[in-house]
Amino acid sequence: MKRREAVGLAALVISAAVAYVWRLDLNGWGNGYYAAAAQAGAEDWKAFFFGSSDSGNSITVDKLPASLWLTALSIRLFGLSSWSLFVPQALLGVGTVVLTYLIVRRHFRHSSAMVAGIIMLLTPAAAVMFRYNNPDALLLFLLTLATYFMVLASEDGRWRWVLGAGAVIGLAFLTKSAQALLLLPALGVVYLYSGPGRLKRRLLQLFAGLAAVAVTAGWWIVLAEGTPPDDRPYAGGSFTNSFVEVLLRQNGLGRILGAAGGGTPGQTPATPGLLRLIQYSSFGSQGAWLLPAAILVLVAALVYLRHQPRLDPRRATLLFAGGWLLSYAAVFSFMGGVIHPYYLIALAPPIAMLIGGTWEILRPAQRWLPYRLVLSSAVLASGIIAFGYLTNASSLGPVFALAVVALCLISCELIVFRLRHRIARRSAVAFTAATCALGPLLFSVSAIASPHTGVSPAASMIGSHAVLDSPDPSLWPDGNSQRIRGSALGHPADADVVEFLVQSGNVESRWAAASPGSLNAAHYQLSLELPVIPVGGFNGSTPYPRISQFNDYIESGQLRYYLVRHDSQDIEPEAEFADEVTDWVRANFVSEQIGSMDVFDLRQRLPK
Repeated sequence: MKRREAVGLAALVISAAVAYVWRLDLNGWGNGYYAAAAQAGAEDWKAFFFGSSDSGNSITVDKLPASLWLTALSIRLFGLSSWSLFVPQALLGVGTVVLTYLIVRRHFRHSSAMVAGIIMLLTPAAAVMFRYNNPDALLLFLLTLATYFMVLASEDGRWRWVLGAGAVIGLAFLTKSAQALLLLPALGVVYLYSGPGRLKRRLLQLFAGLAAVAVTAGWWIVLAEGTPPDDRPYAGGSFTNSFVEVLLRQNGLGRILGAAGGGTPGQTPATPGLLRLIQYSSFGSQGAWLLPAAILVLVAALVYLRHQPRLDPRRATLLFAGGWLLSYAAVFSFMGGVIHPYYLIALAPPIAMLIGGTWEILRPAQRWLPYRLVLSSAVLASGIIAFGYLTNASSLGPVFALAVVALCLISCELIVFRLRHRIARRSAVAFTAATCALGPLLFSVSAIASPHTGVSPAASMIGSHAVLDSPDPSLWPDGNSQRIRGSALGHPADADVVEFLVQSGNVESRWAAASPGSLNAAHYQLSLELPVIPVGGFNGSTPYPRISQFNDYIESGQLRYYLVRHDSQDIEPEAEFADEVTDWVRANFVSEQIGSMDVFDLRQRLPK
């Protein structure tokens, strides 16, 4: 590696590290749902293996546990803190930026790889998720690593790269289930076309890769599903205590087709359709700024390379990235189940690779007018999208939106007319970069400087009128804010209740307490560093524990206290099973109001 390249890559790595690590403690516990599960895994190896929400092993989270393993190990080594929760995600972010650079650098110039790395770094969803404890950080790193392995396989056809990619996809499946498998068709089809060797050999390699996926993804499912229900926690997100059901309904076809419940209260609905990812600014602002531009330049580059041989490595790289982008964009656009704006982080690496790679390929093509028109159309599309997102972003948004329009028009004019003067050419590059980068930069910087909490973190400009993931209630959307708080962010643990539970000396019980919904229970668990049962699972709709089972826990001395908000505004109305337990507790046990909570002593029954 030349010195200039080494300096450039080092600068990119340092920039990513600073962006993803700076003031990480700003986000507190982040997603308390996963933070509590990681804390539980750090305390108990059984909870670690199954991804239990608490070290008492009552119920698991509604995702497979790979991302929790990483965070739980960090907490076990360094203790429970914001830094031990988020630093692993930040390191995965730096790794993803580096892998994006390396993929492009394999067959393109250093400058093109730097463009790809910078675009990856400036993606708003990445600025949020690589500083957060959702599974998406690990998922994206693994998807990018699998793509890197397949790019290597397309060069020399070695079995180890295909098998390695399969194993990595399997681990990604243990991170976020079906979302990991969306990449498989793109990788397989592109390698089948662009890979070296005879067709029969490539087919055998791909089948072997699928076997690696099955082994790496399946071993945990076999062990977990094969464990007797009495010897493991309840499978969170299921109605039948089955991890297979979680995979198929909660995180598989149910989520794509719309059979899975859940979601984030207060989030603006985004109707499925071709323009979903661009039309709704709450989605597009997270990662779709350059989506139309990436598709346009991909088509133009493939046309330009149409006479290249089948094994052309530059085209193979673009096809891998393009297949990734189109697969995920299509599913996210039309899926009928729960979708969060931060899902668009999955589009960041392929968009970055396509913009970086085609930047180099299409530069000599600019001597032809049709290619210049395509490039100017890509810049114009990016400018229009940025104008739309920035206009309503904050009080200063319209000012930046007008600036982007001016930059965009100048850039398009310089590209189309292709003035030959060196200053004009450099100005075209500068204005194009400013048009494409200003909006994502503003959102990313704002995301890094702002606190985030809850299940659906999102990048928004400082000064935005409504921010669902802010700890500040004044920024929440209109509506029943207490219900939104309970289901999307979780009510903070009441300090008086925490002090009461500490003073009660109730440390010998299997659980320190129980509370409706995972996020509410998580905040008490994290404050106490003791297990708390999340009644009804994530949103209160999982049938655990049944009243008979809950009563057994009480009678056997495993549980003493039940915590519910005095105003009953714990979580969304869909929390039917949690509400059943709460109603039963209210009808049968003595309570004491402490702070904002009703604390029920489950050893003191009301007189008949």
